[in-house]
Amino acid sequence: MKHGNKLNAIASMIALAALSLGCGSLMSGSKQAGGANNATNAAPQPVNSATNSTANTATTSAKVEKADFTVTSEELDKEFHKEGVTSEDLEKYENKNIAVTGRVSTLVMEKKGTVQPWVTLYAPGVLRGVSCYFDDEDVDQMKRLKEDKMAKVQGFMDDFIVPKISPRLEHCQVIEPAS
Repeated sequence: MKHGNKLNAIASMIALAALSLGCGSLMSGSKQAGGANNATNAAPQPVNSATNSTANTATTSAKVEKADFTVTSEELDKEFHKEGVTSEDLEKYENKNIAVTGRVSTLVMEKKGTVQPWVTLYAPGVLRGVSCYFDDEDVDQMKRLKEDKMAKVQGFMDDFIVPKISPRLEHCQVIEPAS
């Protein structure tokens, strides 16, 4: 495949993923009491507003649920992009709370249309990393993050998992601010 065709294929995949993610968030419905997106889903609930240490008390009030997985952004992204990975290989992350540590590479603190504010934790490669989306009521936590600094963020991965596309977490909370 020629270089130009590869770039077009990659751009098409990214556009499709972005469209799918946007449609998936629209279809998942509004957030219901308890933070769940789907009342019929018996899986663990998304991360709630948190107080994990005294540093968090100014911005959050409830308790962060225990993470089902704790990984680095590079490890999680690498697992999603490894050669031959399938949806079945990644099912273990479906409807789970995941704590991710990594270097903040992108920080977008304002809502853009229907897209929630987000932070991307670094993984090597173009358009790689773990995207962590924050609910409106939790955006103030993002002030504790700084680009190019390490942080730990916990979020909920729903059942929309696509191999070869970087992971996306929703309902995120800052567990450890920039260091």
